[in-house]
Amino acid sequence: MIRALAALSALALLVAAPPAAAADAAPQWTLDARAGVYAGAFDGYGVRRDSGALALAEGALTPELRSGAFQLALPVRFAHRQTFGATLSETTGSVGVEPEYRVLKRLRLGAEASIGGAYRPGWEDLYQRDALGNMPGTDRYGYLTWRAGVNLYATPVAHQHLRLKYRYVSYSYAQDPNFDPAVPMHLTPRDNGQHQLEASWRILGERYATAFRVDYVHRQDFTLLARDARTGATSGNPEQELDTVEPSVEVELSRLGGAVDVSLRYGYEVQRDAFQGYYSYQGQHPRLLVKSPLTERLEAQLRAEAWLRGYGPDSKANTSDGARLYDRRLALGGELRYALAGGLALRAEAEWVTRDTNYPDYVPGVYPAGRFYDIRWSYDNVRAIAGLEWRMPRASR
Repeated sequence: MIRALAALSALALLVAAPPAAAADAAPQWTLDARAGVYAGAFDGYGVRRDSGALALAEGALTPELRSGAFQLALPVRFAHRQTFGATLSETTGSVGVEPEYRVLKRLRLGAEASIGGAYRPGWEDLYQRDALGNMPGTDRYGYLTWRAGVNLYATPVAHQHLRLKYRYVSYSYAQDPNFDPAVPMHLTPRDNGQHQLEASWRILGERYATAFRVDYVHRQDFTLLARDARTGATSGNPEQELDTVEPSVEVELSRLGGAVDVSLRYGYEVQRDAFQGYYSYQGQHPRLLVKSPLTERLEAQLRAEAWLRGYGPDSKANTSDGARLYDRRLALGGELRYALAGGLALRAEAEWVTRDTNYPDYVPGVYPAGRFYDIRWSYDNVRAIAGLEWRMPRASR
């Protein structure tokens, strides 16, 4: 895998070598960096009903080389979350290489490659609960990932921007020692590969922008088996394959009332389960983002996003109300940032996520029969943090 990334990077650098006319230009290095430390609390984490305090440290560093028509970025990212009162600590990171070459005045070609992962030690396993309610710790939620791709950015007409991207992403999860390949169920590693395509056309006006976008993902699982229509059985089935496409349109309005920026995006998701349609769904995906400076130093941001999915006739038949399976989620969030001196700022963030579904809850010793799972699929999550953020001042970059 590492050799493949190195070969891709070398090829990208070779293809992107600047022409003789541009090679005379003196190379210029710049640096973009940021870091933050925060503390806060949370209540609920997905279907988990844990709550407690948390501390978060994160940072990003991107050296960038510019030489004539050639540009090279080397992004590095790191984050660690420490939880208190729940075993949900997490360390994530990635390192990448992103070369880009300006072929023509209005055309740029680029590539990307990165490797990263998440370390989630000792998380309680919801699917290994015993009759007393005990759950062993597991590392199986951690993963390694690598990605490689190419992109094109063009402005064929003034104030109109075309973007095309393709990337392949691979995920490899840690395997729990209790996983039995002969009985693939909830402990099955979620190893998968994804072909991702993005295409967008953006039209800029004086105080507005309109974008049309299509996102497509083909996911191939390497261990997880496809499910039979309605029953969800997996015996003798091939590995799961899912195709997801989402066309969307976005409108951005700048400096409304002289200060407020608004972005409204609407997408429509369609997922197809290639085997028998057990995970096929359709759904609306709206998003609203509002930004505004409240004072010279204080700025605020509000966001709202919803996923309103309805599953097909071959999805799970045993729902809590007998109706067709649905999954509705809403996320509301806000952020305040107060600028201090030297690139420092005070930052606070809060988020509320709610989910409503008629997927029947798992009741210990009752449903599923003979299991002691205790999971409520409809939930509310709340998270709030505050702390200090530093961004490298522009003059220092």
